[in-house]
Amino acid sequence: MYTRRTSSSSPSTTPQWKYDVFLSFRGDDTRKGFTDHLYETLRAQGIITFRDEPKISKGKSISGELIAAIEGSKFALIVLSQNYASSTWCLDELLHILKFMEAREAVLPIFYYVDPSHVRKQTGCFEKAFTQLEERFSSDDKTKVQEWRDALAKVADFSGWKAKDWYETLLIKDIIDVIWKRLRPTSFTFVENSVGLDSSMNSIDLLLGAGVDEVRFIGIWGMGGIGKTTIARVVRERISPEFEFSIFLENVSDNVQKGGLISQQREILARISMKTIDIFDVHEGSTMIRRLLRHKKVLLILDDVTDSDHLDYLAGKQEWFGSGSRVLITTRNEHLLIEHEVERRFQVKRLNHDDALKLFSWKAFGKDHPEKNYIDLSSCVVSYADGLPLALKVLGSFLRGRHVSAWNSALGKLRDLCNTVLGTLQISYDNLDDREKKIFLDIACFFNGEKEDRVIEILDSCGFCACIGIDVLIEKSLLTNSYGTLWMHQLLQEMGRELVNRECLDEPGNRSRLWRHEEGKHVLSKNTGTDAVESITMDKTGPVVHADAKCFSRMKKLRLLNLANVNLSNDLEYLSDNLRSLEWDGYPSKYFPLHFNPENLLELNMCHSHIESFWTGVKLLYNLKIFKLSHSLNLVNTPDFRGFPNLEYLILEGCRRLYKVDPSLGMLERITQINLKDCKSLVHLPRSVYGLKSVKVLNLSGCSKLDKLPNELGNAECLEELDVSGTSVRELPSSIVRLKSLTVLNFRGCKGPSPKFWNLLSLFQLFLSLFQRFLIRSRVPTPLLLPSLSGLVSLKKLTLSDCNLLVVPNDLSCLSSLTDLDLSRNQFVSLPNGVSLLSRLQFLNLECCERLQELPEVPQRVIAVVNNCISLERIARGSTEKFQWLRSTQCINCFKFAETHDFRSLVFTLLKQYDGEVPITQFVVPGNEIPEWFNHKSAEYIYQKEWFNPQSVEYPLSVELRPGWFTEKWMGFAVCLAFAIQERSPNCDPPLEYGSFDYNYTHIITCKVDINGKEMTAARRRTFVVLNAESGQAVSDHLWVVFFPRHFPQLWKGISDQIELPSGTEWWQGIFGQITFSITARVGHGVIVKQSAARLVYEGDLEELDPRFRRGTRSHVSISEVDSEIPSYTNK
Repeated sequence: MYTRRTSSSSPSTTPQWKYDVFLSFRGDDTRKGFTDHLYETLRAQGIITFRDEPKISKGKSISGELIAAIEGSKFALIVLSQNYASSTWCLDELLHILKFMEAREAVLPIFYYVDPSHVRKQTGCFEKAFTQLEERFSSDDKTKVQEWRDALAKVADFSGWKAKDWYETLLIKDIIDVIWKRLRPTSFTFVENSVGLDSSMNSIDLLLGAGVDEVRFIGIWGMGGIGKTTIARVVRERISPEFEFSIFLENVSDNVQKGGLISQQREILARISMKTIDIFDVHEGSTMIRRLLRHKKVLLILDDVTDSDHLDYLAGKQEWFGSGSRVLITTRNEHLLIEHEVERRFQVKRLNHDDALKLFSWKAFGKDHPEKNYIDLSSCVVSYADGLPLALKVLGSFLRGRHVSAWNSALGKLRDLCNTVLGTLQISYDNLDDREKKIFLDIACFFNGEKEDRVIEILDSCGFCACIGIDVLIEKSLLTNSYGTLWMHQLLQEMGRELVNRECLDEPGNRSRLWRHEEGKHVLSKNTGTDAVESITMDKTGPVVHADAKCFSRMKKLRLLNLANVNLSNDLEYLSDNLRSLEWDGYPSKYFPLHFNPENLLELNMCHSHIESFWTGVKLLYNLKIFKLSHSLNLVNTPDFRGFPNLEYLILEGCRRLYKVDPSLGMLERITQINLKDCKSLVHLPRSVYGLKSVKVLNLSGCSKLDKLPNELGNAECLEELDVSGTSVRELPSSIVRLKSLTVLNFRGCKGPSPKFWNLLSLFQLFLSLFQRFLIRSRVPTPLLLPSLSGLVSLKKLTLSDCNLLVVPNDLSCLSSLTDLDLSRNQFVSLPNGVSLLSRLQFLNLECCERLQELPEVPQRVIAVVNNCISLERIARGSTEKFQWLRSTQCINCFKFAETHDFRSLVFTLLKQYDGEVPITQFVVPGNEIPEWFNHKSAEYIYQKEWFNPQSVEYPLSVELRPGWFTEKWMGFAVCLAFAIQERSPNCDPPLEYGSFDYNYTHIITCKVDINGKEMTAARRRTFVVLNAESGQAVSDHLWVVFFPRHFPQLWKGISDQIELPSGTEWWQGIFGQITFSITARVGHGVIVKQSAARLVYEGDLEELDPRFRRGTRSHVSISEVDSEIPSYTNK
């Protein structure tokens, strides 16, 4: 059976934390680097985090504000860096953290490049800090110093993370996962949510069939508001750790109505592939879901299914899913389950009176029974609610804290109303004031599932005081806020929409709000709209509507208009000046309405419109914040922006005929994002635009006629992302060094000056070699001119791909925050040694640098891709740790490198780095013969001609662990496989993104580790090789070597609750039997594994690779010396 998590805590005793996490760190060490990255990621994941800011005054003791923040935080993350102990402020923080959190095990340390033993014993860098503290404080204060010592000793013993064992991105991801697991409330955390569920969950447990490998579909059906979604959430919270992926699609019916089935298919694919995948029809989407999930163990929950198409195109049949998968479906219609052949079905019944009274009491009194004076009144309310959980919660919240007389008044309303769900729910609605009612109805009709900030802005512009109003709705259980998104239960939404329908039962044109496509079509095509209509939204996937342009003339109070696929018989002349949000996809007219003064407009979104130009002169749109006309192919210029003083977003992506942007854009002081991507006709931007101090994102990608960035760019002090990829920009202004906030810089495909301009440059400027002068005379494409980038202290991602660079600037070493560096497709011969100083670098892409001959040493744990670097011969000549970079390196088609370095020598240099703490390391090079040194070989795998089948093929390799195999000299396991790469099957999955990097891979091989049949590698931590389309054109076989050090299970600790991982290497002493390395290749991706081999590596085994090697006496051996004595095993 699946493990059930229970708790006896009640809401009345559960602390109400102000913050989820308190961050303690040494500002000088990590504020602008690791801690900032961690903080922003926590925030992005919806984890409320306190981080002290420099503005908080620093005295001799920490402030009351910080103490309050510590007391109000559920967890503390302590970033123990080298200078942490030199700050008495940090040490006092630590004392308070331990005081309030130690007992509840809420302290999580991160040993940021410090040894836990140094923290525990105050040695190393901590010894120096405490020596100074002892000198600073008098004998009276020695007690304080000892308290600090004791605190550090305690925190060093807590379970945490050692940063040096992780890639920084993966470290932060793991921290987020651990925090989420401990934060995430299960449905059993609060007693009131578990009332009456035990019997239901027992029945569902039997249907789920824990441990059964077959794919199972389970249907949960019943009336609306009966608790189907609650049960589905409980199931997910309890069993999701048993699956590779857990996907919960909430409100499927509503979301399909908004964005079509394709939107839900994209959601499933995005959860698996971690990126958005374009789908053009539901048939293609279902095919991609089937191919992506067929070999994965998945928990898929489809909530509120109302149509058979939902099941046919989102879940299909059992063959869509991997072994052991479970698909849960909630619906009001049992026949849908029968039609889809879902045999395992469970009907959710109403709560009995006792359970209903308990649930109501939790909401009304904060405990499981009523107050003495309210027993009879509570029984009456429970009887009217008739066992419906949602009604009980809403009524309980409405009556909580009210006097008996108010209860009697409410009971009087109950008697007058029909005993139905909507009648019950309307009681809380009736208690709202007029503005709160309007907010409720707007959310019920238009904004359910929208971001709270956007809803507040729009409704505030309508004069509704939305911030306070939404708080009231949440307090009355009419609305919930989940991580910044507003959600209204479907029954409450139905009640609100029914109230709007009652405004006029016969004619939709006399109602205030229209949301059904059919009713909107009726009003527009029949011209029945009246002064009553305030809002219209129509389904973007609905059929085309043909209407007369005069259909809006009588809608004087129209506030919100959201249309798509509406064609007009003539040009539109009138829209209500009362509009706050105008969204019209495919707007059919060439011009804005003549009689339209959009002074109240907050959002203007007309993607794919037919607009050619705007009004002449200045038109005041004082409230406008979003101006979006993406993919308006006829647009040639922009309006005068002087009338848009509060504009924040200008999005004109894909306006291919746009050739002029009004100079007034440079006058906007609040604009934060300018997106002109793929404006192919745009020749230049006003110089003042580049200097806008408020802009954070400037996207000029694909503006192929744009050829210059002016020096004013340096004035954009808030700029965080700059993308000029695919432009004709030939030189970067020197002022770019002033962009201190810049984190992303993309110059992909910027080739450099024209030959005419090149001849005017002095050789002193670029310090070119004689070969480069030859290039000038030959008039071949010349490189992008780069100024000094040393001032870009915040830059994390730099893309200089395909810029024809002949020399890489040495001052890249000054980019201390850089994590991603893409220098692929360039012409340089070597990289500067300064690359080794990029301590935060995680990904280095050098693909297709065909003239690259040598690499310097690069930081540890870097993912280096040098595929198709056909001239690469050597690495870090003269370095004492030549292959320090070989932690994860791919050298597809690097034949000179393979000829220069014998394969056994590469294995040797990989293993000789072993120091007891080395992470899993790997490399890929050309070759076709596995050396005999790998003494556990598989038979040669037979290549099947049916490889176009996109299924994965597993190649197991087993090694027997006999008694006595474990000794202190055992280093780990080395695995090698020979593989070939061929053309991808046309039927296999589309390219997917590799991690957080812009590296779309097309071929993949993975390696998992089983011990006696139990997998040791969580799915997210399997070792793998990924190749993109060009790497997939390898012209010969290749060899992949992976080294699993003896402590490798600890590298996965905490990744999955399913895996019981060892706490130390002594764990291996009791292991006997079989360890299996399972190599998996998706054959349809064109990867053919030919043979695999492995070896248990002991210290003495390195002497077989190089007899002169003696650990402890000769730790560094020249690779050239090794090469000279070992015969070649590579494919010449």
